[in-house]
Amino acid sequence: MSGEDEAPIQKIFIEQLGAKYPIVRVAKKDVAAYGIKFYPSVYVIDPDGNVFSVPDDRMPSEQQIEELLKRATLAPKMPDDSRYDPLRALWKKSDYAKLRDYLDKNLATPNLDAAMKEVFEAQKAIFDKKQAAALARVAGLGAGPDYADSDLQLERIEKQWKGMEPAAAATKERARFEADAVIKKELTAGRALQKLMAAHDQSKFSSRKKLAEALVGFRKKYDGTLAAKQAFELMERLNGQR
Repeated sequence: MSGEDEAPIQKIFIEQLGAKYPIVRVAKKDVAAYGIKFYPSVYVIDPDGNVFSVPDDRMPSEQQIEELLKRATLAPKMPDDSRYDPLRALWKKSDYAKLRDYLDKNLATPNLDAAMKEVFEAQKAIFDKKQAAALARVAGLGAGPDYADSDLQLERIEKQWKGMEPAAAATKERARFEADAVIKKELTAGRALQKLMAAHDQSKFSSRKKLAEALVGFRKKYDGTLAAKQAFELMERLNGQR
């Protein structure tokens, strides 16, 4: 997105830099809430739909991007045939229990059309790969160190994979978090930081100033936790934006 005139966008980004991604011209007021201060601004979203980095962060390295791509799994392209519309819809909704049942039911159909069988088998292989990746993701989240963020992501996995192995594993990890005194302390601090940040609109100078001031007291209260360290880093960044 850019607020520049169309001519410079076409010349610089498309003709000179060879940009292949979509470019949209928008008014500054329409993106004010995102706090964009320069173009291009890079936002990296991980395969779980979480914000991995924003423009004020350091640009992710090639290695970090490669690691994120390893976790990304996409359903193979299906033939342009209305018979596969229900399958497309299930993938889009991330309704994995229904997706599993739908694939199993169709693959068990007697005398299934050879072409359809090939498509469903390819989809089932991707589904199995995605389920294995979700289980590995649960194990990684369980290792911390940002247990508050891990807990949110594990909760999302519980909902997406309800009734399946990844959901059960996620539930087990969340219960372990609550039973461990050290982790529970980190959880409390992390959740408090999330709540504090959500209460301030960082796109506004006055709100950023108030947040930076509140972070001073937060660090003292939760000293020794990862959240306190994150609060210090955020405070430094906010002070640098004044």
